Amino acid sequence: MTSQTPSDAEKPKAKRTGKPLPPKLIIWLGKLIWTTMWQVMMSNLAPRSKSGEYIRPSSQFRNFISTEEGNLYLPEAGRYRLYVGMSCPWAHRTLVVRALKGLEDAIALSIVSPLDSGWALDQPEAEIRTLADLYQLGEPGYSGRSTVPVLWDTQTQTIVNNESAEVIVMLNSEFNAIAPTPPSTSTPKRSSQKLTSGTRKFITP
Repeated sequence: MTSQTPSDAEKPKAKRTGKPLPPKLIIWLGKLIWTTMWQVMMSNLAPRSKSGEYIRPSSQFRNFISTEEGNLYLPEAGRYRLYVGMSCPWAHRTLVVRALKGLEDAIALSIVSPLDSGWALDQPEAEIRTLADLYQLGEPGYSGRSTVPVLWDTQTQTIVNNESAEVIVMLNSEFNAIAPTPPSTSTPKRSSQKLTSGTRKFITP
């Protein structure tokens, strides 16, 4: 005798237990998980307030590139490297100005990504694997936070500046002699003072 197996249509269907989660609850849980993950990641990169707001650390390196006599940092093609994190809005605006001025060939670029306790280079460079390594190379014994963006001088092996508001000013105004984009400014002269004041109030520490 041959045994017969019931067809799929004849097989008893498993009974569902419980009720599906309401859509609003699923959305709320998704937002909660995402917010918690974001706050945990950012808390390792910079401090935050009790309400979870990101507190931007004060920039520690505030040197300036210019052609002034005696200045250590001169605007030269191939001398500087910009370190940025794609998830950082302050670093992102330095990328925008670099592209608008056509400085991609004149100023090299390195990308970093978030780690559990800082930033790591997507492509390690010699002895530099993390942004903290770069800060230590530029200033041995540095104990502050390692933040982006960083404008690095490959000639002196030092950090020129890590304040995005000042980096974009340098990129926009100090490299006109080597930038393929005609010398110009993205800030109208009549509004420059007001915009600078507003930047310092709302963005610059």
